[in-house]
Amino acid sequence: MEYIHKFAVYLHICLGSFALVLFWVPIFASKGSKTHNRYGQYYNWSMYGTSILGVIACILVLVDPVSVKPKTFVDMAEQAQYISNTRIFSLFLLMLSLLVLVSIYHGEQVLKAKANNALLRTPLHLGLFCILVVTALISMALGIIHSQTLLIVFAVLSLLVVSRYIRYVYKAKVQPRAWVIEHLIAMLGSGIGVYTAFSAFGGRHIFSYLLGEQAAFLSWIVPSVIGTVSISWSRRYFEKKFKVAK
Repeated sequence: MEYIHKFAVYLHICLGSFALVLFWVPIFASKGSKTHNRYGQYYNWSMYGTSILGVIACILVLVDPVSVKPKTFVDMAEQAQYISNTRIFSLFLLMLSLLVLVSIYHGEQVLKAKANNALLRTPLHLGLFCILVVTALISMALGIIHSQTLLIVFAVLSLLVVSRYIRYVYKAKVQPRAWVIEHLIAMLGSGIGVYTAFSAFGGRHIFSYLLGEQAAFLSWIVPSVIGTVSISWSRRYFEKKFKVAK
């Protein structure tokens, strides 16, 4: 299990790094152009791989943290604490992987369904929503019990995102071009996920140098704050451009 986990993590990192670069091509390319569509599909594939591998790696740790991440312990109490902490953090990462997976899948399906949002009410689509909601609720509960602010913050974020997706799926009527905005928002949301991971596991060293002990928390939060502002601005811009009423 240790080597399976390492393989999943390394491939997850490789595909995630690929997605970091690909993300910007469809963003700046003319919407609907061959470049936008081609590189958007490449981005989708890399993000599917990244998120699914992340889910697999997290599940392996949740099932057997000691086998997946071997460590020598002084006593049983230390081992029990290690198992508890490792599982809590893996559940947190599982929630983030699911959030990215849900966002990329929702964004892709919205593009296919266009104005007919009834096509989105499939067992797979709704099932992914349910899994994310359950994972977020468990993460929030653990965050409250163990006073883990990050778990609470991202659990709330995950619930807000999935609630928005659910509202869109069950809208009585989708306004003309509103699906374009929904697709864009979902894709930007997936981008926040990959850049959050990059910041937390790589960029935190820069934050540590500049900000000291607050680096760990900020390395998780800053990309989400920037991404949320970008999404809000993009939504307003395209709602005005396409004359889509809120």
